[in-house]
Amino acid sequence: MSVTIIENIALNIILIMFPILIYFLLACYKDEISKQFDDLILNISLATSLYLCLKFGTIADNNKILLFCNIPIVIAYMKNKTITAVILSIANILYCYFAYDVIYISTILKYLSYLTIYFLAIKKRISMGSFILCIAVLQGFFLSFEYFFQEPVAEFADFVELLLLVFLYYLVTFSIVYLFKLIEKIKVLNASIKDLEKDKKLKDALFKLTHEIKNPLAVCKGYLDMIDFDKKDKALKYIDIMKQEISRSLNIMTDFTEFNKIKINKEPIDLNLLLDDLYDSFHLIIKAKNIKLTYIDREDEDIYFMGDYERIKQVLINLIKNSIESINKRGEIKIYSNISAHYIDLVVEDNGQGMDEETLSHLTEIFYTTKPNGSGLGVALSSEIVKAHDGKLIYNSKLNEGTTAKVRLPIN
Repeated sequence: MSVTIIENIALNIILIMFPILIYFLLACYKDEISKQFDDLILNISLATSLYLCLKFGTIADNNKILLFCNIPIVIAYMKNKTITAVILSIANILYCYFAYDVIYISTILKYLSYLTIYFLAIKKRISMGSFILCIAVLQGFFLSFEYFFQEPVAEFADFVELLLLVFLYYLVTFSIVYLFKLIEKIKVLNASIKDLEKDKKLKDALFKLTHEIKNPLAVCKGYLDMIDFDKKDKALKYIDIMKQEISRSLNIMTDFTEFNKIKINKEPIDLNLLLDDLYDSFHLIIKAKNIKLTYIDREDEDIYFMGDYERIKQVLINLIKNSIESINKRGEIKIYSNISAHYIDLVVEDNGQGMDEETLSHLTEIFYTTKPNGSGLGVALSSEIVKAHDGKLIYNSKLNEGTTAKVRLPIN
């Protein structure tokens, strides 16, 4: 076996493995990958492997290297991609015709034999190793027939070369199949890790929920212990406090329930109507707190976008409430919108106390709050609602300077 042949074999192996390794990387490290996308990437990888081998991996005076071009076809059969395997087989036959100006009957028979062995393997349920071995033996037979038919006078070295090629073919194919098995194990492991992470998040959420509910209940119990109906004024005061704590507990439970089953019904939303509604809801409350409310409308424009009106309004109400609570003294809140070619920003801006980088990094985490009486569900729930609209909740804030919250939603 010449050095040129050895170099070409190495090149073929690299050309075959490179697209398949890219598929492996995507399959292992992409967080969410659907079966349809996985199948598409695998088909593209196998077709690319075949193309690279046919284009760059053959030697003009030695078509024995075409042996390695069959590996993507065998892999397609082993992954139950029958249509892909047949298409790649036809591509190989057409290449032989255009490259060597002839279609060998043996080549057509070879790929028909591949298909036959595949169906027999399914019916008999033979192992992958046995399937590869059958294909390798069959490939060795056809390669020997084609080679010795063309060159009746062959030396012993040629026979040894053929055996080595078939062995390498079997070894490379088996190695790729082994890698596929490893990938499947990695996928299962990743799925298990994600499930464990979900369980951990659920346990953490339930622990925090229990803690949030426990505090109001403890307050209620304390006032129940102190209540004295002979002192009516104090008793009524205690009852009012208990009502507030019970309402707070119910709100936490409602928010937590909604957080886990957010549903949206999209319909055309009139931007001006939405912002007018918000302004009417808050301007008196904000005025009473000596806060200036600036509302920049777009009355001269008819602007519509798709979304769930009540859900988007719920998000904006939460943002405005947060802005009100962040202003200690006289301050200002601005409500306005920015529109680009692909999205619309609904903006709530304030000059309140702002947030540092640490707070911003945890802001959308469930039950995270910096408020003494906050539940830590408002921002997390708002973020999930915006995500359900294929949008983003964007915060820009500086400590002691203020906060700008943007609800970014796609227009189309």
